[in-house]
Amino acid sequence: MAKNNFSSGLKERVSYGLYFLGQNIFYMLVLSFLIVYFTDMGIPAATVALIVLVVKIWDAVNDPLFGGIVDRVRFKKGKFLPWLRISFVAIPAATIFLFAIQPDMSLGLKIFWAASGYILWDIAYTICDVPIFGLVTTITANPQERTVFISIGRVLGVFAVILVSVMIGAVRKTLGGWLPTTVVLSIIGLITMIPICFVGKERIAPAAGEKEIGFLEILRYLVGNKYLLIFYGAVIIWRGLAIDSGLGMYVMRYNLGNEAYIMLLTLLNIVPLMLVSGFVPALTKRFDKFTLYFWSIIAYLIISAIAFFVGYRSMPAYLAMVIVRSLASAFINSLIFFFTPDCVEYGNYKLGINAPGISFSVQTFTVKLYAALSTAAAAFALSLIGFVEGEGAVQATGFADKLWIINFWIPIAAGLVSIPILRMYKLRDKYVKVMVDCNTGVISREDAEKELAGKI
Repeated sequence: MAKNNFSSGLKERVSYGLYFLGQNIFYMLVLSFLIVYFTDMGIPAATVALIVLVVKIWDAVNDPLFGGIVDRVRFKKGKFLPWLRISFVAIPAATIFLFAIQPDMSLGLKIFWAASGYILWDIAYTICDVPIFGLVTTITANPQERTVFISIGRVLGVFAVILVSVMIGAVRKTLGGWLPTTVVLSIIGLITMIPICFVGKERIAPAAGEKEIGFLEILRYLVGNKYLLIFYGAVIIWRGLAIDSGLGMYVMRYNLGNEAYIMLLTLLNIVPLMLVSGFVPALTKRFDKFTLYFWSIIAYLIISAIAFFVGYRSMPAYLAMVIVRSLASAFINSLIFFFTPDCVEYGNYKLGINAPGISFSVQTFTVKLYAALSTAAAAFALSLIGFVEGEGAVQATGFADKLWIINFWIPIAAGLVSIPILRMYKLRDKYVKVMVDCNTGVISREDAEKELAGKI
């Protein structure tokens, strides 16, 4: 056993982080640039919104089913790693297909290709997302070690944001457009996703006598794990209308006058995220992570409102606000995925059901749902303010000011609505530690009940 009481080695932790680097290449490409790509190909913004929403109807069925499959299937070589070995081929192939639409295709074919390609991509991404997050629960039972794994994943994952932004903002046209750029990014993503598939070790085996989880148990688990539903319900409400994530390229083009500024904007957001992510394990030793997360959201919303009034006509003033807001955003994005393992422990403690696959499927469903909702909402909002599709199209007078308004106030309003729901989340780090000790047999159920009485 290492001096830090960690069961994993540095190679394993770095390999885990590298997977997130590759995974986030694909995620950021779709999250930040899908509607730009679709509208550049000549698909109307309103149609783009409809495509995204239709695909999410499938996703609503896809993710919970896959989470149940992960918890039921027993591979000989692990619970999660076999799925990851499928994913590092499936995701690049699906991504390249999605970005292979050609401008000279008929509009009907473009729409069919966009919808079918997005469905395929969604299925491929599901295969990786539940297992990579769930893997930390089978690598180690140490909550602090799990935090280290996730932190490394977050740190290396931010490099993907930089890479994608540079490739799209500065290199895309040089490489010949969307498809060649996507191929290059997909090759990089594939290479970085491979190591954990063969270096990772699943040390935590199912408990003796643990039964397969039936669909009635899945339903009971989802209904009974109230904090899982509260936390991700609040996330969906806020981030589902965070249309600024999908409008970034449009703001660079029409407010700031140059789409290449997306690289600068990304760097100004990423550098604080990298710094904060590296300190998160140390910070969570001293401060409750939910408290850090909650007040970071409050700060983010306040700074966003100030940034709106600062405006976009003064580039230095706008960039200054981006830097300040990015500090709050860094804490939010570093901490947001740290709560699912806590909900896993709560479900095990409260319901007697150990279902990391289901819990992480809720997380991945939430991420994909809010990404899709925000993308659809952004596309729909563009159509409402009179956006003209087609790369290089001229927009009507006043379009830039309308874009600026929706870019800020729709996400701010959604964030304010989510705050009362988020306050209902009661799991704190000290309570989770008690549940972990009870679930692993360190303390008795009776002692745990005494410590947690009236608190959760």
